[in-house]
Amino acid sequence: MTIQSRFIRKCGIVLSGGALITATLTGCSTAPSTPSAPDPGPATVSAPPEGVPVPGTGTIPVPDGAGHDADAELPAAVRRAAAGFTAAWASHDARPGKDRSYTDAGKRAAAFASADLGAAISAPRPSTASLWARWTKDRTRVTATVTKVSVPDGAPAPTRTSALARVLYRLTTAPAKGKATSELKQVALQLERGGDGEWRVIALPYA
Repeated sequence: MTIQSRFIRKCGIVLSGGALITATLTGCSTAPSTPSAPDPGPATVSAPPEGVPVPGTGTIPVPDGAGHDADAELPAAVRRAAAGFTAAWASHDARPGKDRSYTDAGKRAAAFASADLGAAISAPRPSTASLWARWTKDRTRVTATVTKVSVPDGAPAPTRTSALARVLYRLTTAPAKGKATSELKQVALQLERGGDGEWRVIALPYA
């Protein structure tokens, strides 16, 4: 996990809460957005389960010095794992007969994560109870649509076994009644390639 060393000390990101997604890898840039339902506050991965990051707020710091090669690209397998994780982790469906709790999203995302991170994001989080209650009352569906997966600015280029990825996605919050809202979000992920050749998310560095 040495890939983090310089970049993580200088970087940060915006996170958000979010149902099932259609992941499309296209170009994307920050754009104005409409207001959405408030998200839980930021957290860190260091103290699960309550310390495990949930879609919320954070920042991606801008590093100084030389960054990655401008032509550096993430392998397709890394992009797929990062997009799949984000789609599952940031999406929720509080309609009748769908998700039973906020952490159902974490359980889906665990399929794209390491065992440790998967267990942490699948654990109950009392801090999300009020948000989930509101979504359940409004029969809300929160859908994340991935628009781009790339190497974060200033991050080292991916290696054969490790990579940092920035995932941009549009989060749409749609209650059963009323107007849906949408906003552009991003999350940074650290991934490693396991002995089985599969890429998995092992951390959310700036959450």
